[in-house]
Amino acid sequence: MKSASLDVVLAILWLGMMSVTIIESDFYRYAALLLMGLTLAYRRPPLRANSSDWLAILCVAWGAFALVRFLFGLIVDGEKGASEWLYAFAIFFPAMGMALHASWHLVRPILLAFFCCALIFLIVSTPYSVLLAGERISPGFNHNSIHGAVGCGFLFIGAFYWALHQWETGSSTRTKSIVSAIALAVIGIAIFNVYGAKSKGVWIALLPAVALMFASTLFYLRRKTVLLAAIGGLVILSWGTYEVRGNIAHFGASTFESVMGIAGRLESGVSVEHAMQDAISSPDTPPSLDERLQLWANAIDVISVSPAFGSGNGWLAIWQTTPYRGVTYTLMHNGYLEILIRYGFVGLAILAVIVLSGIYRVYRASAAGIISRSAFACHLTFAIYFAVTILSNSNNRLAIGESYALLFAATCFACSMKLRSAAVADGRDGSTFNGGSSIPQPVQG
Repeated sequence: MKSASLDVVLAILWLGMMSVTIIESDFYRYAALLLMGLTLAYRRPPLRANSSDWLAILCVAWGAFALVRFLFGLIVDGEKGASEWLYAFAIFFPAMGMALHASWHLVRPILLAFFCCALIFLIVSTPYSVLLAGERISPGFNHNSIHGAVGCGFLFIGAFYWALHQWETGSSTRTKSIVSAIALAVIGIAIFNVYGAKSKGVWIALLPAVALMFASTLFYLRRKTVLLAAIGGLVILSWGTYEVRGNIAHFGASTFESVMGIAGRLESGVSVEHAMQDAISSPDTPPSLDERLQLWANAIDVISVSPAFGSGNGWLAIWQTTPYRGVTYTLMHNGYLEILIRYGFVGLAILAVIVLSGIYRVYRASAAGIISRSAFACHLTFAIYFAVTILSNSNNRLAIGESYALLFAATCFACSMKLRSAAVADGRDGSTFNGGSSIPQPVQG
């Protein structure tokens, strides 16, 4: 395959990886497999690039463990669980980094194409009259309103940092104008859709994200024009929130009051178990919160059976013994509980190490000048936003969470390879990268 044709195919596949923010489908899985396969077949990355990288070894080892444990539970115990095999995706993390490293020169046009497509899809899919009437909508082409709201949150954050990157790196006036116009349109419609989706979890998750976005503008990019624009945007967002406060209160006040009531009872010395039982039995608890409390109470019971290592595929059998097993589904609506019931606190700790190490490596790439500070701030904001969304939803078991995990890992390991190349170019063997804490001198990327 010719290089130009391959570049087009790879770009389309990367767009497919990001498309779950607007269109919920399984296409990202096939795109990921093709990206890795085509990269290995035609770009021939150094296969030993991650062979001595402890984080790559940890990811592959964790993924292999998750896969073997799933197969053992399925074959020996006859327990298939629910979406257990998804945790084996970590096997692909280093290879996704190789694929992104091989496509590094395509990132700029891919982002331009993605946000142009995102804007078109948002314009077409937004039911403006329904939204203005204050009713609940399902953003984009997603299975429900929560999934769509999470995707629009990613679009809002991504478009902001995409525009900020142009100002930080000194793009031409024409480029800054075009990118800023597209980004502002995406930001506006995305926030409009987040409001219309009425997902309280996404509303809450965007609070620390917006704070970090403003802070990164203030401390990273001290240009008066950009800072004034950020302040103006924050004022407009605050004003818009104030104007629709009645609608927000209509959809969120009862949930907020119930949560505050539970918190108050916990502060007074009531046990978590009794506080949750009282809230579940209370007629004042909103149905959506009531269902979540039942799921979380059941999850706590399951976790208590094997808190250290979890119950693997067998957690569904234990679920049948829980007090609220009659709840209509077993999607925990909390990503951390999803991990704990399967792999316990040891598994959660291992995954935390992978995530925190991934963030740190992207930070080091930013400090070395390989990527912009805006790109790192985007990576960090995405991570914090997603971490908060899974407090009230199992997004890590959904298409958007799986795609995000693969893209997060791709960024981490691509930056790792860039850092290692910079170390070799500077006459080092890369050993400080694998085991030390020194940061390379700035290089051009």
